[in-house]
Amino acid sequence: MDFWLIFFLLFGVFIIIFLILALPRKDCERISSIEAIDDPDVAKAFGRMANTPPFKLLRKKVISTIRKLEPSGTLIDIGCGSGNLIIQIAKTFSNLELIGIDLSEEIIAAAILQAEKNGVKEKIKFEIGSVEKLPFPNDSMDFIVSTLSLHHWSEPISSFKEIFRVLRKDGVCLVFDFQRNSRKLFYGLLTFATKIVVPKPLKRINEPLGSLKASYNKSEIIQLLTEIPFIKFEIKPYLAWMFIRIKKSSPSLS
Repeated sequence: MDFWLIFFLLFGVFIIIFLILALPRKDCERISSIEAIDDPDVAKAFGRMANTPPFKLLRKKVISTIRKLEPSGTLIDIGCGSGNLIIQIAKTFSNLELIGIDLSEEIIAAAILQAEKNGVKEKIKFEIGSVEKLPFPNDSMDFIVSTLSLHHWSEPISSFKEIFRVLRKDGVCLVFDFQRNSRKLFYGLLTFATKIVVPKPLKRINEPLGSLKASYNKSEIIQLLTEIPFIKFEIKPYLAWMFIRIKKSSPSLS
């Protein structure tokens, strides 16, 4: 019995992987999403969704990638939301000065409360701010991370220039986001989640499917970054998401 149980479990995993890899990628035009972060119900719903197992696994992957880059000094989490990632960073890296920024006053309040519940309130400074106008001096930050936020940036080129401005020489920015040309199966899963699974406030704004449709593909990211004076960048695409690693190794913008 144990043999057959293991056999069918492995067979099921094989079928899922085969379907994901065999199905073609979906190619569609980018559609800007409506984040609606000022809506309290939407903010709470995003907070609940961020605590589901898939998002916890994604945060573990992000933490693992950050660890490989050996961060030091000051780290900013741009679009920190309710603080889930930066709280985990605080628990993982004791040597970092941490700052979380987000556009929404309500979400920042929720992040402060979460940090307090997790015993790391004193380790993280939270601020209201925008990636298009970061509230920091030139050449002042060592590491910047942003997860599932890039597709919401209304001016991505200006935003990347701001990141360049505040990074110190040899500073690193790590961006994690969906990639729009994901496998069709993933589109199907997110369509099902958006229509059936997620809370009503997220259904109203077509999330999380809207975020996938608003994301970029690899070639579009390359076009964006070639307009920014970063010397080095690397893009690692996966099944439905990608990591973008940027290193500043030229003088700051005047």
